Amino acid sequence: MAGEDKDDRTEAPSARRLQKAREEGQVPQSRELQILVSLGFGVLALAAVVPGQAMRFSAGMRGMIENVGRYDLSAGGLQVVLYALALGVGIAGPVIAAASIGAIGITLLQTGFLLRPAALMPQLDRISPMRGIKRVLGVNNVIELLKAMVKLAIFAAILTHLFRGLWPVLPGGVQWDAASLGSRSTALLLRGALSVLAAQAAIAVFDVGWSRYRLLQDLRMSRQDLRDEHKDTEGDPHVKGRLRQLRRQRARQRMMQAVPKATVVITNPTHYAVALAYESGGKGAPRVVAKGVDEMAARIRAAAQDNKVPLVANPPLARALYTVPLDSEIPREHFQVVAGIIAYVWKLRRPAPGPAPVR
Repeated sequence: MAGEDKDDRTEAPSARRLQKAREEGQVPQSRELQILVSLGFGVLALAAVVPGQAMRFSAGMRGMIENVGRYDLSAGGLQVVLYALALGVGIAGPVIAAASIGAIGITLLQTGFLLRPAALMPQLDRISPMRGIKRVLGVNNVIELLKAMVKLAIFAAILTHLFRGLWPVLPGGVQWDAASLGSRSTALLLRGALSVLAAQAAIAVFDVGWSRYRLLQDLRMSRQDLRDEHKDTEGDPHVKGRLRQLRRQRARQRMMQAVPKATVVITNPTHYAVALAYESGGKGAPRVVAKGVDEMAARIRAAAQDNKVPLVANPPLARALYTVPLDSEIPREHFQVVAGIIAYVWKLRRPAPGPAPVR
């Protein structure tokens, strides 16, 4: 069943799926890139610190080795040992600190400064024996194993090459003074570090691409997943259709309630009907308060007749005013025609003049 589900996931992850995965801490992270940056910062610190500290460290260690049997640790000899250890820390400390800063920095950059305190909480499902077996036997662990074997082979080849070049000069090393020992050791150390760094850079390039590919594969979706997500974000199409229908019904009810208060209804006279409202002395232009075609137009005409609202047939004007949104004023180009119609309607509403009073 799981295999079938995985086979069904043929679609690339959606933007919402990627965002949700990021919120859950699923972001592409390359451990090899972290190692590369950590090594790079460490090598920079090594190049900056070692030349100045190597001489002092070599001199201190030489004096300590030459007098190793003469120190009385119960007296002041312990200070000499602590001094030598401090020299070693003076070299290793900055290198370790720089490497740690590099590793933390590249991790934050890879995750987009994503901080999830919830990830630190223990999760019982992670200690499931079956899940542990699946992780061990999974494809990802096989890839990690192959990658570790390739790295081991590359680094072994680099170290072999370095020691092969160093081997001929080792017999004469007993005659080197502290300055020669320090400079040769520093050069060898930096050359080895740069060689390892170059190899790690090549591995990191592959691992960055693999990490992104693996995450996108894990987040792939089936067509049903896409439909469900669309339903969640956009809403159920059936529900949306029902809501649209209810909105249209409410809009029609409001229109029909506005028809009895209209000033005039412009008709086609059979296909279109547009009800206009205008108050005498009003500051604005006449407004479209109801409109419709065919059946709705017939209902508007019937409501207008029942409430004694005048009907005026003007097909071109009716079609033009039908394009105006509800509760909007009519365009300026129709002012003159509509003003003439409203004036005519008002004239019809005036009571007929009676006979002159008899004196």
